[in-house]
Amino acid sequence: MVSLVEDQRLSLYNKLMDAVGLAKVDSEQLEDIFQQEIQCWREELFWDYQPAVSLIRKYVSSRSLPGWAIRTDHGTVSGYSYYVLNHPVAYIGNIYVRSECATTETYSHLLDKILHSLDSSARIQRVESQLFAFNCNLAPLFESRGFVTMERHFLSLCLDQFKNEQWKADELKDFTIFRWKKKFFSSAAEVIYNSYQNSPDRLLCYDYQSLEGCSRFLHNLIHHPSCGTFRPEASWVAMDSEGDLCAVLLTSRIAAKTGMIPQISVRSDCQGMGIGSGLLKRYFREARQSGLNQITLSVSVANQGAHLLYRRLGFQKQKDLYAFVRDTNQEGNSPRTPN
Repeated sequence: MVSLVEDQRLSLYNKLMDAVGLAKVDSEQLEDIFQQEIQCWREELFWDYQPAVSLIRKYVSSRSLPGWAIRTDHGTVSGYSYYVLNHPVAYIGNIYVRSECATTETYSHLLDKILHSLDSSARIQRVESQLFAFNCNLAPLFESRGFVTMERHFLSLCLDQFKNEQWKADELKDFTIFRWKKKFFSSAAEVIYNSYQNSPDRLLCYDYQSLEGCSRFLHNLIHHPSCGTFRPEASWVAMDSEGDLCAVLLTSRIAAKTGMIPQISVRSDCQGMGIGSGLLKRYFREARQSGLNQITLSVSVANQGAHLLYRRLGFQKQKDLYAFVRDTNQEGNSPRTPN
């Protein structure tokens, strides 16, 4: 419970806070916030957030990252937010306030500043975000501003508690497994697109709803550090008896001893045949042999089939994660449910 003195201090802080554009902030002013964030990601998610912070720091320094920062009248920066534009979609990349200054009002102030900026653009028809909340419950803030909220879970698997024999893959008749190659890119994008058409996760991301978008999503996953460093040598695809790609498992490394599965997709007509679990078990064995001791991934609560598979393989919930989506109509900025 917050003490009376602490409550008065936070109330005074909120009266003094002011939002300024990130273009008016030096990256050095954010350094204490960055370091606290890095610690949160490491302790709660086993994730080395430093590569992402390095990229954010670079764009802040070049005055090219759109967003806002919270600054007191003493000039101290205690929080920041940023967004990325890819018309007709805007992505809220992060909202974070230093824990000793974190209040619902502070987070609301940053969120409202972002939404005001985005709502002033007629070209923005959809706003998306997937955020970990470390010191404030963000879901009510987004919901009160017209966002559809989708609960997800961040899961982890401790490899040390299992023996390799437990991950012996079942024989996959009529399917052939290959390591990832660049030549699989187009076919993998098609598999990803196909797998999302009847999935509740289709609502999460504008890119999932078209083949072009899935190609863009796959390119970003491979070339950008938002989901860790892509590991082609530990990623796999499966082909059916006709020689067509039917499944893809893409992996990354998010820390020295932690791997991640940012994407696993199975073509709809091949689901339920054990391909997904076969690819996962193959990855677990090799990951352990390569020195990893932890594997992570995220899954939507609504995706019950995937949840059951991951639980059966030994994954445990590590943290809640929320996806937020708000679509706007052609006449204004009133929200509507994505379809």
